[in-house]
Amino acid sequence: MSKADLKKIKVLKASGEYEPYSEEKVRVSLRRAGAGRELTNEITKLLEPKLYDGITTHKIYKHVFEHLKERGTYLASKYNLKRAIMDLGPSGYPFEKFFAKILEHEGFKVRTNKLIKGKCAYHEVDVVAERDKKKYMVEAKFHNKVGTKTTTRVALYIYGRFLDVSAGGRFDEGWLVTNTRVTSGALKYCNCVGLKVISWDHPENFSLRNLIDKSGLHPVTALVSISGSDKKALLEQGVVTCRELLENVNLLPKNKRAIVKSEAEKICS
Repeated sequence: MSKADLKKIKVLKASGEYEPYSEEKVRVSLRRAGAGRELTNEITKLLEPKLYDGITTHKIYKHVFEHLKERGTYLASKYNLKRAIMDLGPSGYPFEKFFAKILEHEGFKVRTNKLIKGKCAYHEVDVVAERDKKKYMVEAKFHNKVGTKTTTRVALYIYGRFLDVSAGGRFDEGWLVTNTRVTSGALKYCNCVGLKVISWDHPENFSLRNLIDKSGLHPVTALVSISGSDKKALLEQGVVTCRELLENVNLLPKNKRAIVKSEAEKICS
Protein backbone atom coordinates (compact mmCIF):
# COMPACT_ATOMS: atom_id res chain seq x y z
CA MET A 1 0.00 0.00 0.00
CA SER A 2 1.39 3.40 -0.97
CA LYS A 3 1.95 6.23 1.50
CA ALA A 4 -0.77 8.20 -0.29
CA ASP A 5 -3.26 5.35 0.23
CA LEU A 6 -2.33 5.08 3.92
CA LYS A 7 -3.04 8.79 4.39
CA LYS A 8 -6.60 8.29 3.13
CA ILE A 9 -7.43 5.71 5.80
CA LYS A 10 -9.55 6.88 8.73
CA VAL A 11 -9.55 4.83 11.93
CA LEU A 12 -12.64 4.52 14.13
CA LYS A 13 -11.73 4.99 17.80
CA ALA A 14 -13.60 3.40 20.71
CA SER A 15 -15.00 6.86 21.52
CA GLY A 16 -16.80 6.88 18.15
CA GLU A 17 -14.47 9.50 16.67
CA TYR A 18 -12.41 9.06 13.52
CA GLU A 19 -8.75 9.92 13.13
CA PRO A 20 -6.19 9.43 10.32
CA TYR A 21 -4.28 6.16 10.48
CA SER A 22 -0.90 6.72 12.14
CA GLU A 23 1.87 4.24 11.46
CA GLU A 24 3.95 6.06 14.05
CA LYS A 25 1.41 5.22 16.78
CA VAL A 26 1.70 1.54 15.86
CA ARG A 27 5.48 1.77 15.93
CA VAL A 28 5.49 3.49 19.34
CA SER A 29 3.21 0.82 20.82
CA LEU A 30 5.46 -1.94 19.44
CA ARG A 31 8.62 -0.31 20.78
CA ARG A 32 6.98 0.10 24.18
CA ALA A 33 6.22 -3.62 24.17
CA GLY A 34 9.89 -4.37 23.58
CA ALA A 35 9.89 -5.06 19.84
CA GLY A 36 13.12 -4.16 18.06
CA ARG A 37 13.42 -2.14 14.85
CA GLU A 38 13.41 -5.19 12.56
CA LEU A 39 10.29 -6.71 14.12
CA THR A 40 8.55 -3.33 14.21
CA ASN A 41 9.22 -2.80 10.50
CA GLU A 42 8.04 -6.33 9.72
CA ILE A 43 4.73 -6.01 11.59
CA THR A 44 3.87 -2.56 10.23
CA LYS A 45 4.36 -3.95 6.72
CA LEU A 46 2.25 -7.04 7.47
CA LEU A 47 -0.47 -4.78 8.82
CA GLU A 48 -0.79 -2.60 5.70
CA PRO A 49 -2.79 -5.05 3.51
CA LYS A 50 -5.30 -5.50 6.32
CA LEU A 51 -6.06 -1.80 6.66
CA TYR A 52 -9.15 -0.20 5.17
CA ASP A 53 -11.04 3.04 5.59
CA GLY A 54 -13.16 2.87 8.74
CA ILE A 55 -11.16 0.10 10.42
CA THR A 56 -11.48 0.17 14.22
CA THR A 57 -8.60 0.65 16.63
CA HIS A 58 -9.60 -2.71 18.15
CA LYS A 59 -9.12 -4.51 14.81
CA ILE A 60 -5.67 -2.92 14.40
CA TYR A 61 -4.80 -3.97 17.94
CA LYS A 62 -5.92 -7.57 17.26
CA HIS A 63 -3.85 -7.84 14.07
CA VAL A 64 -0.71 -6.55 15.81
CA PHE A 65 -1.35 -8.70 18.89
CA GLU A 66 -1.66 -11.88 16.82
CA HIS A 67 1.57 -11.11 14.92
CA LEU A 68 3.39 -10.59 18.23
CA LYS A 69 1.90 -13.72 19.74
CA GLU A 70 3.29 -15.76 16.83
CA ARG A 71 6.78 -14.44 17.53
CA GLY A 72 6.99 -14.49 21.32
CA THR A 73 4.39 -14.56 24.08
CA TYR A 74 6.05 -12.03 26.37
CA LEU A 75 6.01 -9.35 23.65
CA ALA A 76 2.29 -9.93 23.15
CA SER A 77 1.82 -9.73 26.91
CA LYS A 78 3.45 -6.32 27.13
CA TYR A 79 1.57 -5.04 24.09
CA ASN A 80 -1.65 -6.25 25.75
CA LEU A 81 -1.12 -4.00 28.81
CA LYS A 82 -4.05 -1.57 28.55
CA ARG A 83 -6.61 -4.29 27.91
CA ALA A 84 -4.98 -6.52 30.53
CA ILE A 85 -5.67 -3.86 33.15
CA MET A 86 -9.31 -3.74 32.05
CA ASP A 87 -9.41 -7.51 32.50
CA LEU A 88 -8.68 -7.00 36.20
CA GLY A 89 -12.44 -6.31 36.53
CA PRO A 90 -15.37 -6.45 36.61
CA SER A 91 -15.02 -5.12 40.16
CA GLY A 92 -12.50 -2.38 40.84
CA TYR A 93 -10.80 -4.06 43.80
CA PRO A 94 -8.02 -5.88 41.89
CA PHE A 95 -7.16 -2.57 40.17
CA GLU A 96 -6.95 -0.83 43.54
CA LYS A 97 -4.61 -3.55 44.79
CA PHE A 98 -2.58 -3.36 41.58
CA PHE A 99 -2.12 0.40 41.90
CA ALA A 100 -1.21 -0.01 45.57
CA LYS A 101 1.62 -2.33 44.47
CA ILE A 102 2.86 0.35 42.08
CA LEU A 103 2.86 2.93 44.88
CA GLU A 104 4.81 0.53 47.10
CA HIS A 105 7.42 0.32 44.35
CA GLU A 106 7.56 4.14 44.38
CA GLY A 107 8.37 4.11 48.09
CA PHE A 108 4.91 4.69 49.56
CA LYS A 109 3.53 2.87 52.57
CA VAL A 110 0.04 1.75 51.54
CA ARG A 111 -3.16 0.35 53.00
CA THR A 112 -6.19 -0.61 50.92
CA ASN A 113 -9.92 -0.36 51.57
CA LYS A 114 -9.69 1.54 54.84
CA LEU A 115 -12.80 2.85 56.59
CA ILE A 116 -12.05 6.46 57.53
CA LYS A 117 -14.19 8.64 59.77
CA GLY A 118 -14.68 12.04 58.19
CA LYS A 119 -16.14 15.15 59.74
CA CYS A 120 -19.66 14.25 58.61
CA ALA A 121 -19.59 10.59 57.50
CA TYR A 122 -17.55 7.40 57.25
CA HIS A 123 -15.79 6.70 53.94
CA GLU A 124 -14.20 3.55 52.56
CA VAL A 125 -11.00 4.86 50.98
CA ASP A 126 -9.52 2.73 48.20
CA VAL A 127 -5.87 3.37 49.06
CA VAL A 128 -4.28 5.31 51.91
CA ALA A 129 -0.70 6.15 50.89
CA GLU A 130 2.05 7.73 52.99
CA ARG A 131 5.49 9.01 52.08
CA ASP A 132 7.79 11.74 53.43
CA LYS A 133 5.41 12.46 56.34
CA LYS A 134 2.53 13.19 53.98
CA LYS A 135 -0.70 11.21 53.69
CA TYR A 136 -2.73 10.79 50.50
CA MET A 137 -6.33 9.72 49.92
CA VAL A 138 -6.30 7.70 46.68
CA GLU A 139 -9.58 6.92 44.96
CA ALA A 140 -9.45 4.53 42.01
CA LYS A 141 -12.00 4.79 39.20
CA PHE A 142 -11.84 1.54 37.26
CA HIS A 143 -13.30 1.09 33.76
CA ASN A 144 -13.51 -2.23 31.90
CA LYS A 145 -14.77 -0.80 28.62
CA VAL A 146 -12.47 0.75 26.00
CA GLY A 147 -13.19 4.41 25.29
CA THR A 148 -14.83 5.17 28.66
CA LYS A 149 -13.60 8.37 30.31
CA THR A 150 -13.81 9.62 33.88
CA THR A 151 -16.05 12.67 34.05
CA THR A 152 -16.29 15.88 36.07
CA ARG A 153 -19.12 14.31 38.07
CA VAL A 154 -16.73 11.65 39.39
CA ALA A 155 -14.10 14.27 40.19
CA LEU A 156 -16.68 16.31 42.13
CA TYR A 157 -17.67 13.23 44.13
CA ILE A 158 -14.07 12.31 44.99
CA TYR A 159 -13.16 15.86 45.95
CA GLY A 160 -16.23 16.06 48.20
CA ARG A 161 -15.11 12.91 50.00
CA PHE A 162 -11.59 14.29 50.30
CA LEU A 163 -12.86 17.48 51.94
CA ASP A 164 -14.72 15.42 54.53
CA VAL A 165 -11.91 12.98 55.41
CA SER A 166 -9.21 15.67 55.33
CA ALA A 167 -10.93 17.75 58.02
CA GLY A 168 -8.49 18.26 60.86
CA GLY A 169 -5.46 17.63 58.65
CA ARG A 170 -5.84 13.85 58.30
CA PHE A 171 -4.86 13.91 54.60
CA ASP A 172 -2.55 16.25 52.73
CA GLU A 173 -3.77 15.54 49.21
CA GLY A 174 -6.47 13.70 47.30
CA TRP A 175 -5.81 11.63 44.18
CA LEU A 176 -8.11 10.47 41.39
CA VAL A 177 -6.60 7.43 39.66
CA THR A 178 -8.12 5.80 36.59
CA ASN A 179 -7.04 3.16 34.10
CA THR A 180 -8.42 5.04 31.09
CA ARG A 181 -8.57 8.79 30.48
CA VAL A 182 -10.36 11.77 32.02
CA THR A 183 -12.43 14.34 30.17
CA SER A 184 -10.95 17.80 29.61
CA GLY A 185 -13.62 19.22 31.92
CA ALA A 186 -12.72 16.82 34.72
CA LEU A 187 -9.01 17.60 34.34
CA LYS A 188 -9.71 21.34 34.42
CA TYR A 189 -11.77 20.96 37.59
CA CYS A 190 -9.14 18.81 39.33
CA ASN A 191 -6.39 21.28 38.48
CA CYS A 192 -8.54 24.08 39.86
CA VAL A 193 -9.26 22.45 43.25
CA GLY A 194 -5.89 20.72 43.62
CA LEU A 195 -7.05 17.12 43.15
CA LYS A 196 -4.17 15.11 41.64
CA VAL A 197 -5.07 13.10 38.53
CA ILE A 198 -3.27 9.95 37.40
CA SER A 199 -4.81 8.46 34.27
CA TRP A 200 -3.59 6.13 31.54
CA ASP A 201 -1.55 8.90 29.87
CA HIS A 202 -1.51 11.78 32.40
CA PRO A 203 0.65 13.33 33.75
CA GLU A 204 3.44 12.74 31.27
CA ASN A 205 6.08 11.47 33.71
CA PHE A 206 3.76 9.93 36.31
CA SER A 207 0.94 8.42 34.23
CA LEU A 208 -0.32 4.91 34.90
CA ARG A 209 1.40 3.64 31.75
CA ASN A 210 4.64 5.38 32.71
CA LEU A 211 4.54 3.99 36.26
CA ILE A 212 3.99 0.44 34.99
CA ASP A 213 6.82 0.73 32.45
CA LYS A 214 9.15 2.10 35.11
CA SER A 215 8.29 -0.44 37.80
CA GLY A 216 8.07 -3.50 35.56
CA LEU A 217 4.89 -4.45 37.40
CA HIS A 218 2.47 -6.04 34.96
CA PRO A 219 -0.92 -7.53 35.83
CA VAL A 220 -1.31 -11.30 35.68
CA THR A 221 -4.11 -10.69 33.19
CA ALA A 222 -1.44 -9.71 30.63
CA LEU A 223 -0.18 -13.29 30.43
CA VAL A 224 -1.13 -15.13 27.24
CA SER A 225 0.04 -18.58 28.36
CA ILE A 226 -2.83 -19.13 30.82
CA SER A 227 -6.58 -19.17 30.40
CA GLY A 228 -9.10 -16.61 31.55
CA SER A 229 -10.32 -18.99 34.26
CA ASP A 230 -6.76 -19.38 35.60
CA LYS A 231 -6.37 -15.60 35.70
CA LYS A 232 -9.67 -15.22 37.53
CA ALA A 233 -8.58 -17.82 40.09
CA LEU A 234 -5.31 -15.95 40.70
CA LEU A 235 -7.13 -12.65 41.20
CA GLU A 236 -9.51 -14.28 43.65
CA GLN A 237 -6.48 -15.42 45.65
CA GLY A 238 -5.09 -11.89 45.73
CA VAL A 239 -2.36 -12.38 43.09
CA VAL A 240 -2.54 -9.34 40.80
CA THR A 241 1.00 -8.86 39.44
CA CYS A 242 3.33 -11.15 37.51
CA ARG A 243 5.98 -10.72 40.20
CA GLU A 244 3.55 -12.01 42.82
CA LEU A 245 2.79 -14.94 40.55
CA LEU A 246 6.49 -15.84 40.38
CA GLU A 247 6.40 -16.12 44.18
CA ASN A 248 3.21 -18.20 44.06
CA VAL A 249 3.63 -20.28 40.90
CA ASN A 250 2.47 -23.35 42.86
CA LEU A 251 -1.05 -21.92 42.65
CA LEU A 252 -1.10 -22.93 38.98
CA PRO A 253 -1.70 -26.45 37.63
CA LYS A 254 1.60 -28.36 37.47
CA ASN A 255 1.49 -28.75 33.69
CA LYS A 256 1.37 -24.96 33.20
CA ARG A 257 3.92 -23.76 35.73
CA ALA A 258 7.06 -23.89 33.56
CA ILE A 259 5.70 -21.99 30.54
CA VAL A 260 3.89 -19.40 32.69
CA LYS A 261 6.96 -18.87 34.85
CA SER A 262 9.09 -18.33 31.74
CA GLU A 263 6.65 -15.77 30.32
CA ALA A 264 6.28 -13.94 33.65
CA GLU A 265 10.06 -13.73 34.10
CA LYS A 266 10.48 -12.17 30.65
CA ILE A 267 7.71 -9.62 31.32
CA CYS A 268 9.27 -8.64 34.65
CA SER A 269 12.82 -8.33 33.29
